[in-house]
Formats: sequence, structure tokens, C-alpha cells
Amino acid sequence: MPLELSAKRKGEEIELILSDGTAEEPLRMLALELAEALARLEAPGYPTMDPEELEDEPDDVPNYTTATVELIEPEGLLILRKVRVPGPDLLEFTTPSGSVYEFEWRRAVDYLRSLLPR
Repeated sequence: MPLELSAKRKGEEIELILSDGTAEEPLRMLALELAEALARLEAPGYPTMDPEELEDEPDDVPNYTTATVELIEPEGLLILRKVRVPGPDLLEFTTPSGSVYEFEWRRAVDYLRSLLPR
């Protein structure tokens, strides 16, 4: 089943709904915090993972940047990563439950930005 990303803006908050095709995982946060996290992931010079610090072969591991967003519901942190791999970059979400969802970077960011404060 393909992964799905949808969102609803309600005033100052945004609810992301991540789905693996069988179950949905709703995540509520401040829209401004999500906008700031996405901006950090795109900022030039934002720290990236240093392949030399990895125990695995550096060529086997994608380069990524990470930002976090404090969730309103469920409690916890949503971890966002911009993953640079051969082909289109990915936007990866890791939820407090440990679920991981990956979407094509540009498509996901353009969709979310249409709902976020500028």
C-alpha cells in the first residue's frame, strides 16, 4: 500500500494525517513550528550528518538534515528529516510511536507549505 500524507489547518494548529494504507496516524502541532522546521531543513549551511562519524560505510548511508517539532497530540516529538539519496530527496517523518513515513521531498513540502504560515 502506498503511503499517504494529508493535512488540515485549524487556526494556529495543523493536523497531519500519515497513513500506510491500512491505518492512519493523526499528529497535531502548531503550524508555525512545522513551517520553521521545514525552513531549517532547507536552510543553506544547516548541519548535516557527517559520514565520517558513522560506523557503517559512508557511501552506503544517505546524507540528511534533521529538525523536530513538539506535538500537541499525541505528546512527544515529531522528527523530520530531509534525506538526500540518488534521485529525488525524501521528507521522512518519525512519529512518537516509532513509525517512519517517507515522501518525495518537493511534492510533500509544496503541499504542506500551501497550508502553513509564510
